[in-house]
Amino acid sequence: MQADDGMDVRLKPLQALALSNPQQRAEGIAISSSGRMMAIATADADTVLLYRRQLNGQFDAEPCDVLSGPESHLSYPHDVSFAPTAGGELLAVAQRRGSITIYEIDGDTGGCGPEPAFEISGAGSRLSFSDGVAFVPPLNDHLAACNLTLGTISFYRKRSDSPLAFEQHPRFELLQGLAEPDGLAFSASGEWLAVANHGDHSVSIFQRRSRGASGDRIRFSAAPVAVIADTGFRHPHSLAFDAADHLFVTSAGANFFSVFAPTKLGDRMQWTPLPGGQQVVGSESEFRAINAANAMEGGPKGIAIQGDTLAVCSPQHGVLLYSLSA
Repeated sequence: MQADDGMDVRLKPLQALALSNPQQRAEGIAISSSGRMMAIATADADTVLLYRRQLNGQFDAEPCDVLSGPESHLSYPHDVSFAPTAGGELLAVAQRRGSITIYEIDGDTGGCGPEPAFEISGAGSRLSFSDGVAFVPPLNDHLAACNLTLGTISFYRKRSDSPLAFEQHPRFELLQGLAEPDGLAFSASGEWLAVANHGDHSVSIFQRRSRGASGDRIRFSAAPVAVIADTGFRHPHSLAFDAADHLFVTSAGANFFSVFAPTKLGDRMQWTPLPGGQQVVGSESEFRAINAANAMEGGPKGIAIQGDTLAVCSPQHGVLLYSLSA
């Protein structure tokens, strides 16, 4: 990664995975909290691919399980998120048609049943063009989803009567400082929420506040506490924080992803207005051929960080994995 001297981020290529079916257009990616599983949302094919990681750190070339077909309730899945649970993981899938499906992943085999264990949907859910989803750390007792057409971030609280069930109505929503939000990510502590604004080529960052008067366990600033408006953004798509709160951002219309460093300003946190580094993901000629036909395509889409591993996916390049250690 090309980086300024002040950036303490180094990337080492680890692995490249090609998707065998050209219809499996990769849009979103997540790595489980244990690091043993990876999920990829392939929108056009209405499938989610699950990959198992071996002891040598490499993911299998072929998925160990595929969620697809009517029983999976998948309709244009666009993003995925993992959270640990007893005996395995929960996998949340955001679907552009307006729902979030939740699956139980077996911790030993990496497989899951074809049907979702739970689903958030319906008019009361206020899900519309839901392109991003994430469990809210550190307790993972809320789910957050971004709604591109409504310009909102909706938060759903886990129900007390089931480890799999969430409320069908948003506990609260973020409405300000958003322009066609297409992706979201939380820092590991859960203090920071970053949102990729597809509409105005920016990233909005919200800060977690103390318990609200209503008794909700979490609450974020109503308006962004920081906005990154890098001129290099071309339809920001997905984001991820590393352990040091560096913020990685993909742009669907750019042939690279960027990293922004956190800086402390008094009692406030900011992120550098310009990227401290950029990582090119493919050949410039191939990118230009695709981007010329559609200015919102050609670049990396989903991005995920778990521990020392960074993964990006795109329709053109499949999955690329990097180590964050030099």
